[in-house]
Amino acid sequence: MTATDSMKLIQEIVDDIIRLSVMDKGDRQMNEHEKAIELLARALYDFTVFHQPPYPPNEEALKGTIAKVKIAYNTIERTKKTNIRMTRLNVNTSK
Repeated sequence: MTATDSMKLIQEIVDDIIRLSVMDKGDRQMNEHEKAIELLARALYDFTVFHQPPYPPNEEALKGTIAKVKIAYNTIERTKKTNIRMTRLNVNTSK
């Protein structure tokens, strides 16, 4: 398998991942991990485009790919942090 064939195969798989991630799920919204997976898939697709002729990597396009990966990382990192939720209890002080 040539490098170009490998890149096309990666693109096909990534297309399937993106299609699955944006598929209508009814009323359910995407969770943070699903959003991160979609961003990483899109970044991988962009990266494969850069490695196929006649598209030499463009600095602006690479910056966009790096941004997608950083956003995905930040999304995953944010979900790993503990969420502390404070609730106010209604306490009847009158006796």
